[in-house]
Amino acid sequence: MNNLVITGVNSGVGYAAAEFFSKKYNVFGISRNDNNLGSLYRSPNFKFIKANISNPKDVSAAFSQIENIYCLINCAAIFESTPFIKQRVDLIEQIIDTNLKGTIFVTRAALEKMDGGRIINISSVSGKHGIKNQAAYSASKHGITGFMDSLNQELVEKGIQVTNLCPGGIKTPLWGPNNPYKGDLSRLLTPEDIVRILNFIIDSPSRIVFKELTVFPDSEIH
Repeated sequence: MNNLVITGVNSGVGYAAAEFFSKKYNVFGISRNDNNLGSLYRSPNFKFIKANISNPKDVSAAFSQIENIYCLINCAAIFESTPFIKQRVDLIEQIIDTNLKGTIFVTRAALEKMDGGRIINISSVSGKHGIKNQAAYSASKHGITGFMDSLNQELVEKGIQVTNLCPGGIKTPLWGPNNPYKGDLSRLLTPEDIVRILNFIIDSPSRIVFKELTVFPDSEIH
């Protein structure tokens, strides 16, 4: 049974992905805490590893527990929608540290345990163009777009396929009173929608490269 590593497993897409893929793979779920993991602990194929991905030492310790990685799915992210001039500096640091630096640290650690397979990053349409009141978040996701584009060129000859998945609004705890969604809430993507796409990518022949995929609700215009 192949080994998958998924970050951000305590909510949203990360949780849904861990729940689904633990039925067919060994899943190592990485998150700052194990809050809300619920049924995941009942799966014999799921192992939780506590780590702050913005801390290189935490990341190194986490990946010392994992070998022979087939697929890495980067889901961990921090989001806030607010005018940039009003955004706290410490939160800006957290967004960049987790979304950009954390993804880079995790990917580098995973590559040391990979011989072929796939790396899939859950980015955002904010990583393709700027969106009002999402300056720091968009900056972090644009950085990941450049990182994944470069990495794809490095790794394709080594048999490792890199995908940057850029969804629009997803119905997750990210959306709330402090982060209002401008579109039709009833038409939001769901974490399960994203998991179906992930499953299609992972199950596809290795000769097929999904460099970048953009998906958003029909109520959004980009």
